[in-house]
Amino acid sequence: MKKLLITAALVTLTLSGCSLFHRKSDEAWKNAQQERPLEVPPPLDLPPSAAAMTIPAAGGDAVAASTASGAPGGVASTSSLDLNDTVDNTYRRVGLALGRGGVGTVTAHDDAAHTYSVAVQMQVAEPPPQGFFKRLFSVFSHARTHAVSGNVNVAVQARGTASVIELNGEPAAVQQVLALLKSRLT
Repeated sequence: MKKLLITAALVTLTLSGCSLFHRKSDEAWKNAQQERPLEVPPPLDLPPSAAAMTIPAAGGDAVAASTASGAPGGVASTSSLDLNDTVDNTYRRVGLALGRGGVGTVTAHDDAAHTYSVAVQMQVAEPPPQGFFKRLFSVFSHARTHAVSGNVNVAVQARGTASVIELNGEPAAVQQVLALLKSRLT
């Protein structure tokens, strides 16, 4: 009998518990005041769009400029790096920079065409499982990474008195090789 009374008391307190702790003033919203609107400084109120539609001039003379185009995923990407040096000297310097390691392994090279093929090992993160309950109850809810190899083709070509290094391949691998070449050649 005592267990039944205790259970009934707990059920009653549980069902009416919210009304025990709230404030009795139901008209607190009438005393609320309007705050000042957020002020944004003038240079931050609009994003810069002055250079949104400009077309760059063909054959720029930048010492170290890179352009990247390519969508995420398995789509090939192209990037380039301009240097003020001869083609043969640039080809030799690229070979030394790639040979020192740090980004991948040179799998092939063609001295006549001034090209290299580089195999790059990348760490790719898989997204965590989608959905609240899958993430909540999944043992592997954190993002996992796995190694993926990507191939990058590096070609050195003449552009006037300078030379240009063009990289083609998977976007993530191209960005790794381009960052290495920028740090070692410029």
